[in-house]
Amino acid sequence: MADLARIKGNVAKMVGQNAPTEDIDRYIASEGVSLDDVRSFKPSDDLAAADARAKAGIAVAQKIVEQGGPDPAKGHDVPAFVSPRAMGATGTFLSSIGEGVPIVGPYVDKGLTATAAGIGSALTGEPFSKVNDEMSVINDESRAASPVANKLGNVTGAVAGTLPAMAAAPELFGIGVASAPLRYGASALNGAAISGGDAAVRSGGDPSAIAWGTGLGLGLGAAAPAIGPLAGRGVKWLADGWNLGGAAKDLGVDKVAAALLSKAVSRDALDEGARDQLAQLGPSGMVMDLGENLRSQAAGLAALPGQGKATVRNAITARDADANWRIRSGLDETLGPAPTPSAIIDRIERSQQAVQPQYRDAFRASVPADTSMVANYLDREAAGLRGEAQRSLMRVRQMLNRSGTDQLETNPAVLLETRKAVDGMLDTVSDTNARNALQRARQAIDDTLRDAAPLVKEADANFAELARQKTALQRGQTVLSSGRESPRPIELAEEVRTGALPQGLQVGPSAVPVRLREGARAEIERIVGTNANDRVALQRLIKGEGDWNRARLSTLFGQDKARAIIDLLDREKLFTDTADQVIRNSHTAARQAAQQELTGSGAEAFGVPQAFMAGGLRGAVRAAGVRGVDAVVEALRGVKSEASRAAMARALTSNDPAVLDALLRANLGSGITGSEVDKVTRALLLSAGQRTAIPPGY
Repeated sequence: MADLARIKGNVAKMVGQNAPTEDIDRYIASEGVSLDDVRSFKPSDDLAAADARAKAGIAVAQKIVEQGGPDPAKGHDVPAFVSPRAMGATGTFLSSIGEGVPIVGPYVDKGLTATAAGIGSALTGEPFSKVNDEMSVINDESRAASPVANKLGNVTGAVAGTLPAMAAAPELFGIGVASAPLRYGASALNGAAISGGDAAVRSGGDPSAIAWGTGLGLGLGAAAPAIGPLAGRGVKWLADGWNLGGAAKDLGVDKVAAALLSKAVSRDALDEGARDQLAQLGPSGMVMDLGENLRSQAAGLAALPGQGKATVRNAITARDADANWRIRSGLDETLGPAPTPSAIIDRIERSQQAVQPQYRDAFRASVPADTSMVANYLDREAAGLRGEAQRSLMRVRQMLNRSGTDQLETNPAVLLETRKAVDGMLDTVSDTNARNALQRARQAIDDTLRDAAPLVKEADANFAELARQKTALQRGQTVLSSGRESPRPIELAEEVRTGALPQGLQVGPSAVPVRLREGARAEIERIVGTNANDRVALQRLIKGEGDWNRARLSTLFGQDKARAIIDLLDREKLFTDTADQVIRNSHTAARQAAQQELTGSGAEAFGVPQAFMAGGLRGAVRAAGVRGVDAVVEALRGVKSEASRAAMARALTSNDPAVLDALLRANLGSGITGSEVDKVTRALLLSAGQRTAIPPGY
């Protein structure tokens, strides 16, 4: 059974608070009674006792007044009526967003309520109309109980509903329109249309409300093109200042110094990839290595007296002192210790001498050599040749005879010496025909020697392998040069491939590629030893001008090691460039400009005379005004604090990624754009017109 006494009391309170009649009717309906039930309800006779108790209480209150207590007749603050079903501030805010959408807000609000009622009806089994009415009452009670949250929700809905329209058709709101009259006119007309339409919907088409809303929207719309950009610049300035202050705190500098460092970062176009760049420089890298303008800042500090100068110079001097150690240790770590070519050649020659007993063993198992076929061949060839070729073959033919006789030699050992003598002739002959004839003669002698002493070829293979290694070691010392004797990358790759193949009776791969690498490693060590104090020349000699040396190093040592070598040399060249710019009197103009910027003394070289030459009298007048302002601004921005200069020096010489992060954050700013704030401000102004479009009394 309904508690009519409670219901009637609540209705009385709502009437006392000037609640709308519609709200009172919905509340009575939500309690399951009718308005007639409430009106016809009379207190029972049992309330007589309660009336007596109330009178007694009044008497007690009067006595309290007589004793100096508060006077109830003067009234007291009574808490506003809050429905127990109100949703609270958060729920009210969320439920009010749809209502705030311009023009269609009331329909959106009803649609959302109906959707929620449909879901509630399906879940509870209650009739849709009853659930919808109850939710409408709850919405009204919540908005009455939390007016601030209701207003914020309406404003949020108005802004959210206006911003997409601005993005879709900015010209209608005067955004991006070049002409001032058109810009203000478009914004005013659009504001009038939106506010007037919104007033028409919310007032039920009342002409006075429409006129009021249209006029208000017209005024606010006309003001939006002026207020919006101003608010955008102001908010961005505040946000960027807050962001710069946080970065300055992390760097230990004031805002002026942080702004200068941020400007250098911006001019060097550093972004998120700068973190990887700093990491690639290794533990010896510094923030100043990342860009020309950062180095100029360091150069300016290094030229000014104080702790900042000492910090910059000491950091670079210490890094330069370790350059040789870094280069040698880096090469040793990547390629291994450098070999000594003379020591390798000495081992190879001793190994060749150790092969000689193999020849003696081969001759013990040999048979007499039949050199008649070789002799006949040489006689025929010599008869048809002339000049150096004929004389060379006649000398070889004479060597086939026993000494002092005309008889052919049959001793395989002597035939081996004959072959060695031909090899010597080949080393000195320059005539092409003679060389070709000697090579054919050597092949014929070698075939005869093989037939007489087959084991000689095994000894030949061992000796030839050692000779190839010796040649490869010498060849490896030329692969990085830029002369004509150095191989092209494709030629070197072929030499490495064929060099690994076994020759003759050799078993297993050849050590020729190993000797090529050792020769190249030894040459790198020689270049380092003779150019260690000139890292620019060192990088040029090893890396080369083009990409051939990179390809050659990749062939010999692999791509990863080649990349590591080139990166090492590039880092050291960068460190040299930094040292040159900062403390070795190079880039003078950049350093002087940085000094002026850091101290606030002087301005840039383009002044009134230059402006007159560039733009005539008007240019000179304009430059004079700007020049004076710039001088004041630069003077105010000057880093006068010695502590800030020292902190700037520590930041520029730091290898800490956190310092770089602070610089990047200072450069990026707050991330807030003035144009976006401009749009939000315009939307807020229009929403103010919408929510106040209905004049008092409606």
